[in-house]
Amino acid sequence: MIMESQRILVTLTPPEAKRLIGRGVSSLPQVRRAMADGTVVIAPGTTNAYVYEEITGERIDRGRFAIGIVTGRGTCVSKASARMPEVVISHGVETGQRIKDVLDDLGPQDVFIKGANAVDPWGNAGVYLGSPTGGTMGMSIGTLLARGVQVVVPVSLEKLVPLPISDIIPEMGNRRFAAAMRMPVGMMQIPGRVVTEMEAVRTLFGCRCIPVGGGGVNGAEGGRCYVLEGDAVSIGEAWKSLLSIKGEPALQVEEESCYECRMSCSHKITPLSY
Repeated sequence: MIMESQRILVTLTPPEAKRLIGRGVSSLPQVRRAMADGTVVIAPGTTNAYVYEEITGERIDRGRFAIGIVTGRGTCVSKASARMPEVVISHGVETGQRIKDVLDDLGPQDVFIKGANAVDPWGNAGVYLGSPTGGTMGMSIGTLLARGVQVVVPVSLEKLVPLPISDIIPEMGNRRFAAAMRMPVGMMQIPGRVVTEMEAVRTLFGCRCIPVGGGGVNGAEGGRCYVLEGDAVSIGEAWKSLLSIKGEPALQVEEESCYECRMSCSHKITPLSY
């Protein structure tokens, strides 16, 4: 018996999309295996705050689980004294360790989850580098790749860019700009399994997910519209699940005071006053 496909049109705000992506990442087979028999490292990030909640079933102050942020004033960092560090989960139990404590022990059975600031139409993701030494990724990426650790990159299509990430990287650099709105940054590509709303829908419901537009007003700024296509059962499940995340509240992150910040926003640049 051939089941006729159905289509639905849905709109997701950025927080709703992050919740969907969090659920999609938590359902990935490699993440489930690592939760049961290995180690999962979740790096701080606004999308990863939702990933953490969906993986563990615990609720946190999501605004504290972020370091580099983009605000209306520009690229910045969260308040250091309020931040949560990365989370290390071994065999389903949070260990309280940091990435430096477990990096040498990670292998192909383990998963490292790191969000991104940009994703291109070819499925490549890039992350900003504000730290002069590259931050978490600068410290860990070589070891992760050398050991064959599975890298998962949750990133919303809110961050879709029209150029290849490989073309953008040479244009960036935290010592290349004559001026910057807040913190100047570089960029590096993150090699790994990129999970956008499209992959999350396919993983969770087995449906096609087609982005068909973006932007909006009255809280939909940065949002996206999608057409979902699948059989009646899958579409019914997707519709019910997506309705359940409607109204996800906006995420608030406290910015670091410029007087207390350790980042070098003024090094070889003249920051714009704003």
